[in-house]
Amino acid sequence: MRVRFAPSPTGYLHIGNARTAVVNHITAKKSGADFIIRVEDTDKERSTVESEISILDDLRWLGIEWNEGPDKDKGHGPYRQSERDEIYREYTKRLLLTGHAFTCFCSNEQVEEDKKQAMTENRPFLDRCRNLTLTEQEELSFHGEYPVKFKVPVDETIEFDDKIKGHVVFNSSNIGGDFIIVRSDGGPVYNYIVSIDDALMEITHVIRGEDHLSNTPKQILIAKALGLPFPEYAHLPLILGSDKKKLSKRHGITSVDLYRQEGYLPEALMNYLGLLGWSTESGEEILEFDQLVSLFDISSIGKSAAVFDFQKLKWMNGSYIKKYSLSEITDMFIPYLDKAGLEIKSLSREKLENIISITRNSCEILSDIIKPAGIFLNEINIPDEEADKLLKEDYSRDIINTASGIIPVLNDETVLTGLIPGIKENTEHKGKKLFHPIRAMITGTLSGPDLDIAIPVIGYNNLKKRIDYCKQKYC
Repeated sequence: MRVRFAPSPTGYLHIGNARTAVVNHITAKKSGADFIIRVEDTDKERSTVESEISILDDLRWLGIEWNEGPDKDKGHGPYRQSERDEIYREYTKRLLLTGHAFTCFCSNEQVEEDKKQAMTENRPFLDRCRNLTLTEQEELSFHGEYPVKFKVPVDETIEFDDKIKGHVVFNSSNIGGDFIIVRSDGGPVYNYIVSIDDALMEITHVIRGEDHLSNTPKQILIAKALGLPFPEYAHLPLILGSDKKKLSKRHGITSVDLYRQEGYLPEALMNYLGLLGWSTESGEEILEFDQLVSLFDISSIGKSAAVFDFQKLKWMNGSYIKKYSLSEITDMFIPYLDKAGLEIKSLSREKLENIISITRNSCEILSDIIKPAGIFLNEINIPDEEADKLLKEDYSRDIINTASGIIPVLNDETVLTGLIPGIKENTEHKGKKLFHPIRAMITGTLSGPDLDIAIPVIGYNNLKKRIDYCKQKYC
């Protein structure tokens, strides 16, 4: 078995393409197969080196490996279609000589008019240049550069067994008529050269999104015309948003790079994408990669579109965060704390890990650490909306004033045993009317870690600054 992932470097790695890469990767691992990357960069106007670098970097981050390429000294590839033009030109000559392709001299307007006429007459579109002899084509070609089209046979059945969709049948008369395989500028198009590349690279199984299903009959026809083998196919159902429409930016994050930036873990995204569209017999969802490989069967993927559940992915990511040791997860959180401008360089490693140990369980993604860690690391925590409303109450002002009178006589050693008991002794408030204002004053929020845990970590200096801030603002 040999499989491939073939991205176009015209943008970021979309989550749908990442899912395709993941399924190819898992399939290769399960079967001990070769897995190659082929960059399909024939769209010279939109393809960029930056996009290719970004896509390959995202694949590596996900843990996806490929084991072959044209230059093994440069990390096994990838293959690039832009570097294979000479190969494609030879096959184009073969198609022209055998009459399976022809040069089209019609204007775009003429072609569109002919297509409309064919639809009106309920017949397949046949290009008016398709029956020109090779000599006639060569004579007309002297007047300029023209596209080469594939001559689609009339009323031919094209069928194949799809690993996911089952038995699929097309009629050649219903696939859009003769189609361009080489543009007028000499550039080959995707549906043409993908057949050549898959055959020459000995790809046995093409696993891709079902948006490519309509391309399959064209690719099979080209392979047959060239006498080339064609692979087995597996077309993955589309990924939908919660509204059952094709996943897009309006639903949430769709770029793998943005998931990285937000603090999702690669193993969580691999786990989620690998399970998308099917489930284990036991219902288990948090799977180590080896488990995923062992249990995966491409034929178990449902035929219907899969709905992308952002909350489930977050939950899954949170489960992976909990699996790491305190030291490991602290190192993962540090870049997010730094980026948020929280002062951690002056902290001892012990104190930083103490803060992380208290806050990590409230994090589903790494960037979640900023708010709970800020409770301990900020000099002043501006009260949120709920805390602000509470601190404006008369009983809250009483507590703030009392705390302001007590804090100057305390220090790091006595603040835990002196602050809350001192407020309690010097006011008549109890229960929520006592502890909620204290929490709002100290942390800026009404939820969070136990105050007995938080106060020693926050430290005397920052506690005093927060109490002074609240006195100035609310009293």
